Amino acid sequence: MKNIKARAWLCVGIMMTGVVIGMSSMAFLSNRFMSTLLLVLAAVCFLGGVILHFATVRCPHCGSYLGRVYGTRCPFCGEDYNKTE
Repeated sequence: MKNIKARAWLCVGIMMTGVVIGMSSMAFLSNRFMSTLLLVLAAVCFLGGVILHFATVRCPHCGSYLGRVYGTRCPFCGEDYNKTE
């Protein structure tokens, strides 16, 4: 996936899936095993999204982590994200 903003939104989607799974574990409070299983799955999903975000949301030119993606230029090197050489 070349588009940096699409990668960032994919990571946010994965993290939000983890949040939804974690919230759904509240329905299984009477079943301790199922509640724990869902909470572990939620934590893995959320942390996986965070790690994927740190690993993939980077400038294709200088490799700097972009954090939140604003605009179309890297704040560190000034290059356009969509420009390929």
